[in-house]
Amino acid sequence: MSTSRPFIPGLVRGDYVAGSRHTAGTPQLIRSEVNDDESVDFRWQAVGSSIYTVTAQGALTGSDDDVNDFKVICSCPDGDSQRAASRTSNRRYVCKHAKAALDSVIDNTAQERTNAERKKLAAKAAKEAEKRQKYLEEQRTVQNRDMPGERERIEYGLSKRSNDDIVKLVKGASKTVEGLEALTKIFPKELMPAKRTVVCGRCEKEYDLQVPGDNVCREEHPYEFVKTMWDGSKKSWSHCRRCDKDFGLDGFHSWGKRGRDDPEEEGDYCYETKHVPRDEYDPDEDSIMQGLDCSDY
Repeated sequence: MSTSRPFIPGLVRGDYVAGSRHTAGTPQLIRSEVNDDESVDFRWQAVGSSIYTVTAQGALTGSDDDVNDFKVICSCPDGDSQRAASRTSNRRYVCKHAKAALDSVIDNTAQERTNAERKKLAAKAAKEAEKRQKYLEEQRTVQNRDMPGERERIEYGLSKRSNDDIVKLVKGASKTVEGLEALTKIFPKELMPAKRTVVCGRCEKEYDLQVPGDNVCREEHPYEFVKTMWDGSKKSWSHCRRCDKDFGLDGFHSWGKRGRDDPEEEGDYCYETKHVPRDEYDPDEDSIMQGLDCSDY
């Protein structure tokens, strides 16, 4: 299969998730730079209710890479929402414009390898599912013999309770010796590990290394450095003097195509990166915080 077209090394369809059921046409590719280390800088121009910019930057090193190592950003209104969903789930959600852009630069060789591996995994999963089904049937037979009617009673009761009610019941059960013993069997350590937190040296927040969604270090634009900007009387946005970013665009999308000098939505945070454990953090080497020096304000 030919790979003469521009493509992102290692990119396969499993590396991103469509965050919207809507679709868009393939945007125009206006930049496709691939460095020796396979990091990339791709840019597209997408046409929707306005003209949007889609960028893909960084490097994909494999299927287990962190979503923060390879950034995909779209300037459309849905783009920031999908980035927020990515931060909380540790999956790379993208809007319809970004999905169309990435679909056009798939690494075909990597995709073929991935498809072959998925077939092997699917066959293995089918065997394991068959084994699991046989085990559950055996367990049900024992349940019906030793605890007649109890399975139906519990399943019926759970179906009539909300998720919040079930959580309250579980927490209540953990207060007794018998309840805690039962819960330790239902939730073993490998499924629900003990708390293991550290403090980030940059933001001073506590986070759990075992929880992917906890590993996002970010700070909202400080109120005292934010100024409201106007373009006429119907278009406005906020500008943060601390990080020099624009956000909170109001009135632009209702005016049709984006103008050359119009601001771009850059998000609600001065910075968004990974936490750094306090014992590994060196403020003198932190380019993020050095770039946010507010001493002149």
